[in-house]
Amino acid sequence: MSFDIENKAKSNFDEVYTSPTPHNYIATMAKSGYEIGDQARGFCMAAADLLAKHNGKAWPVQMLDVGCSYGLGSAFVKFGCSFDEIVAFFASRVPHDYHAACEATRMWLNILPPVHNVRTVGLDSSKPAIQFAVDAGLLDGGLARNFEQPGAVATKNEIEWLRSCNLLISTGAIGYITHRTLNIVLQHLGKNHPGDFGPIAVVTILRMFDPSPIKTVFAKHGFVFAPVPGIRLPQRNFTDMNECKKVLSILHARGIDTREWEQGGKHYADLYIAAPRHQFSLLLDEMNAEESSDQIEEKAIAYIHR
Repeated sequence: MSFDIENKAKSNFDEVYTSPTPHNYIATMAKSGYEIGDQARGFCMAAADLLAKHNGKAWPVQMLDVGCSYGLGSAFVKFGCSFDEIVAFFASRVPHDYHAACEATRMWLNILPPVHNVRTVGLDSSKPAIQFAVDAGLLDGGLARNFEQPGAVATKNEIEWLRSCNLLISTGAIGYITHRTLNIVLQHLGKNHPGDFGPIAVVTILRMFDPSPIKTVFAKHGFVFAPVPGIRLPQRNFTDMNECKKVLSILHARGIDTREWEQGGKHYADLYIAAPRHQFSLLLDEMNAEESSDQIEEKAIAYIHR
């Protein structure tokens, strides 16, 4: 199953993914009210913590960000950055020259000690985005490949990267990325350490996309894949009324109630997790605990600002 109809309904941001540096991408995402990275960050961090707790030093956490663009998932999870911090940094302190931009980003990361002991690997079809993320130190490794192409197979080197990863995340990329990419990734994910805790996955899927093909491919490779009940995350604003009308039409055709969600002017995504069957409940508990802690923090902030 492809998501051609759904992707045509969405605004197209392809041109901002291929610049040598992420300035255009980040500015465009900021203008669109992008927030899914911040919204999903805590859940991805909680999954990394769960892996570290159960595996210790025997199998360090290595995160694969599927559809990583310029490595922002690593900035969120490994370095604990907020999107506002990233926007401000690239708007005011990063030159547009490629080498100067890489150097400035590396210097910034050097004074931001990682909040999580996580190695990060990115997978994206944009070679310029992957190149920058690796050269600038946002990613420890990168795979610039489009596994959506018919007949695509992973190379020996790519397979080794995939086998070494035990946490898969994807925030905002499912739809562009389908079961075809995931089928290749999941064949190899975490195979360097069979029998240890994991691999596990945390992904967001816009409500306009049917998640059943994604669930099927995870099940094919031995994972339980399901939404985390009660968690719905805003992704970004609709760019205009045309996008809004098209997305609402798709959602209504699928019988999805949009009154409290998309009709407010934003895309919304559900949070999904995947794990081997005997480990799924532990991951689900961790996600629920993270949601509870977020709610407590929100209430505390609201109290302070009364």
